[in-house]
Amino acid sequence: MRSLLLIAVYAGALFPGIANAATCDVKQDNSGNLLSNRGEEPVYIEADTLIENGETGGYVARGNVVARQNGRTVEADELEYRPGSNRVVARGNVSIFSDGAPPQFADEIELNGVMGEGLAVGFSTLLENNGHAAAAFAARRADGSLELTNAYYTACRPEQEGDEPTWRLRAARAVQNTNTNMIYYRDVRLEVLGVPVAYAPAFAHADPSIRRRSGFLFPTFGLSSRLGVFYGQPYYWAISPHQDLTVTPRVMANSNPLLELEYRRRFWSGDLEFEGSYTKERDIDSDGNLLNDSEHRWHLFGGGEFDISENWVWGFGVQLASDDFHLRTYDLSENYDAYPGIVQPAPRRLMNQIYARGRTDTYYAEMIFAGVQSLRGAGNSERLGTMAPLVEFRLTVPTYENLGRLRTIASAAGLTRKDGIDYRRLSASADWQTQFIAPGGLVFEPFAAARADYYSFADVPGALPGNSVTEDSFGRLLGFAGAELSWPLISSAGNVDTILEPILQGLFASDDSEAGRIINEDSLTAELDETLLFDHNRATGYDLWEEGSRVTYGLRSTTFWGDGNQLRGFIGQSRRLEGDAAFSPTSGLFEDQSDIIVAGEIDVDGFGLSARTRIDSDNGTLNRLDVAASYSIDRFSGRIRYFGFDDSLSRAGTSEEVQLLTTTQITDDWALVYNLQRDLDADVNRRQQIGFRYRDFCTDFEILYQRDEISVGNLGPSESIQIRVTLFTLGGIGSE
Repeated sequence: MRSLLLIAVYAGALFPGIANAATCDVKQDNSGNLLSNRGEEPVYIEADTLIENGETGGYVARGNVVARQNGRTVEADELEYRPGSNRVVARGNVSIFSDGAPPQFADEIELNGVMGEGLAVGFSTLLENNGHAAAAFAARRADGSLELTNAYYTACRPEQEGDEPTWRLRAARAVQNTNTNMIYYRDVRLEVLGVPVAYAPAFAHADPSIRRRSGFLFPTFGLSSRLGVFYGQPYYWAISPHQDLTVTPRVMANSNPLLELEYRRRFWSGDLEFEGSYTKERDIDSDGNLLNDSEHRWHLFGGGEFDISENWVWGFGVQLASDDFHLRTYDLSENYDAYPGIVQPAPRRLMNQIYARGRTDTYYAEMIFAGVQSLRGAGNSERLGTMAPLVEFRLTVPTYENLGRLRTIASAAGLTRKDGIDYRRLSASADWQTQFIAPGGLVFEPFAAARADYYSFADVPGALPGNSVTEDSFGRLLGFAGAELSWPLISSAGNVDTILEPILQGLFASDDSEAGRIINEDSLTAELDETLLFDHNRATGYDLWEEGSRVTYGLRSTTFWGDGNQLRGFIGQSRRLEGDAAFSPTSGLFEDQSDIIVAGEIDVDGFGLSARTRIDSDNGTLNRLDVAASYSIDRFSGRIRYFGFDDSLSRAGTSEEVQLLTTTQITDDWALVYNLQRDLDADVNRRQQIGFRYRDFCTDFEILYQRDEISVGNLGPSESIQIRVTLFTLGGIGSE
């Protein structure tokens, strides 16, 4: 029969969990249990055997001892209470549990109830975020700090008992300071799989319970054919709870040092983020040869977005660079993932904009002022111009029941250039659409739209030599009407369900009498695919207008079976009955009969295949083919994509390319990564990457070789080897 002891112990604990004993008088109840004579919270101690020392007034509990107080629990083989010296000693398989605190373990713990101090032998503890510390001896001081002797720290979990952790810090002495929330080490070495790989006389990192802490981050280093050996050492500065700054000096063998900065800040109404770099360096080619005198070279990317009200926000985006080659010279990305703007930049172009946007269930509105910097050569930015402004307002108007949806749109655009045509446009439109479903599932969707445009152009070059026409302004009225019929047919056989849906659309659009005077700015590209084929207005903007009448037809099918398996197919085409071509010969919509669109997808048990193609309706030529296949099993995942355009289309850019992405798991933790981007036209690998990645519960390591065959300006091919190491919970190293 287990014994129960109640004694008053009230002071703090050695490591949160064990209460310190305080001297007090005790008495027995009618059943013989010992009770405190004070009104404070007592400690309940259960054990197989309870022994009272009549001379000292102490108690010894033995066998499966469990002590509880205020949500704290201590388990041990033996617990001794010494009221004379005001000490509590727990021995044998000591485990300490406390609400909201990690568990702690020891062979023996002795507590001083007066000073709140204590000692432990064979100590270990689990910390926040999977941190784990252990020591031969541990001491808790009166200020709450924890001092460990012959200690180690890791965030790794061995797969089996006795396995070496992937990494750990082993030190002669370690101190967990609760005032600074830091862990300090003396004579520390880093061990990888039990093998020492680095040593430092002193070292420190933030307590793993701290989410943000100033300190050094893990460096990046490697070798580049353009920059030579390079090393970047980031320092993270937690300026306040709502802002931080990361400073990364990068040193390179073949170039002057580069300073990189990243700043982030949160506000009640939003947040902003910036990144930038600076160096003073002469322009160099891919072989390291100097091309011109030294100059200041830099870039600045960033932006922010903020709430104005529940439905409205405003924001801005910044992308600036000192020259066309700074970003690629120093292997800095031209694509800024955190860019917040509405208008996204095209490749090799940087976008700067300020905007406001509002959205409710019935309207959408936006206003944008934007400018573009080109990285494609001198003078290109001046020809691109400044957008000041672009305004659009869309309002969905409620209608009577069964009368469908009515939407009105007001739009304005202005484009000003230092070198080129100035452009102004005002537009107002209304479009209507509804749907009727007949018996048998036949779907009938009539639609109609009307639009008015006003244009004004300045600095327009004359059509003939000596013609000095520099301005033009005019208006036009446009409209279309049509209907779409579709008939979804469903068939079920066993566990296989198939939906077959023929679609037929007819549309008539008014003529554009001013088509010859329009300077196309917002509809420069149109790439025919399944989605665009049935659009009512197939131009991407306002400037192009597809006049005349046309009929569009297609067949869509979808089959489902098993556990998520799916087969999808589509074939369709458009035929212009009257009217002139509005789109370019490369679009697939230039001829009276459009290209035939054929698309399909299959997804079966980890294997996926998709294909999209445009077939010339006159001669059967594949004007475009885009095929992608993916496969994933336990140890391998890969994706390969091929796309090609018919050479006769004379389009800009690569006509034929293959992209390959693969990851092969060699073991549970090691993986081989191989990526390839091959230009089949030029018979060259534009980008090739191969490397190894190690990733487990506590470590992320990557070594990657990369070769680029992308020639931009004076920058030719380049090769690099990059090494990235992350030891989890050691993100910030150092002290403020």
